[in-house]
Amino acid sequence: MKRGLLGVLFPMLLSKVVYGYTAEAVPGINIGEFKKKHMDEYRKMVSRTPSVGSVKDNMFAAVMYLACYGFAYYKADPDRITMDVFDGMIDAICKSDIMKKVYKGKNCFDQKEIDKYVKGAARSKKREYPMDWVFDFSYDLTVPEYFVTHHECGVCKIARQENLFFLMPHMCVMDYPTIEYKGGKLIRSKTLGNGDDCCNFHVVKKE
Repeated sequence: MKRGLLGVLFPMLLSKVVYGYTAEAVPGINIGEFKKKHMDEYRKMVSRTPSVGSVKDNMFAAVMYLACYGFAYYKADPDRITMDVFDGMIDAICKSDIMKKVYKGKNCFDQKEIDKYVKGAARSKKREYPMDWVFDFSYDLTVPEYFVTHHECGVCKIARQENLFFLMPHMCVMDYPTIEYKGGKLIRSKTLGNGDDCCNFHVVKKE
């Protein structure tokens, strides 16, 4: 992938939240050195990860950068970034004002959002990009609810590429708050990140 504007913007927007959290969670860590290692790992990972197309054409393209950012965080200091610390970093991102602003005003059941999934599902079946998601989508706006069944996941593919698949269950939790910010509630019993045969998203209106 090329870093591009989005690839540069992600780390900048998350920097204060992530490194502020890390300074508290890992006493004695040199944040300046850690940040340098983190960004070095991030740039290398982005450059060696095959593209899934542009953000304009692929609704999940931006997720690839966020995944690289998360995996690079662990790689920057695997001795001190324990699973508890990693989970805390994910939680800090999910609860940050940045994430809330990104999803402000968005609605899971807006026709524009539904159309993205319809188009994305059809596009994914072409398997144009090996690292891409492949998924089915169906919906009923009279309920309202929708179903997304991921058969392949780009984040899982990066995890395998980096020999970090054990981090997948910790990454997958981000789906819950991001859907909640859009007024939905995620119901899910399977994830590819846990070794299941699919990710079975069922999204209903938040109560």
